[in-house]
Amino acid sequence: MKKIIALFTVLLLASCGVVGVGKNHQTIIYNNSSDTITASATSGVYKIKPETSLTVYSTDGIDIKSKNAKCQEPKITSNPNGAAIFLDIIPGFMFGIIPIFVDAVTNNLYHMPESYYYTCD
Repeated sequence: MKKIIALFTVLLLASCGVVGVGKNHQTIIYNNSSDTITASATSGVYKIKPETSLTVYSTDGIDIKSKNAKCQEPKITSNPNGAAIFLDIIPGFMFGIIPIFVDAVTNNLYHMPESYYYTCD
């Protein structure tokens, strides 16, 4: 019984990014321009009409394109998940590489920003 409890404790501590501080792969994109934009993410391609917003799921990055040639074409990139990395190192050092490995496999070492405002005049 002690071995089972120890195993569950290890798995819980080993997945700091998975439990609670991870899983932020959704970004709300606000289109503040007068043209429809296209957002390309790992989950598909989305069209966002002017003056509207849409929640886009992506584990990597999001490319935004506009039909207006004068507008920029930004890429929304993921940021390091500081809380998950910190928890993987501080209490996770007792378990070696397991915490970082679990979060890397589940793609929780990085997260997307909560929102992005696209503007083109």
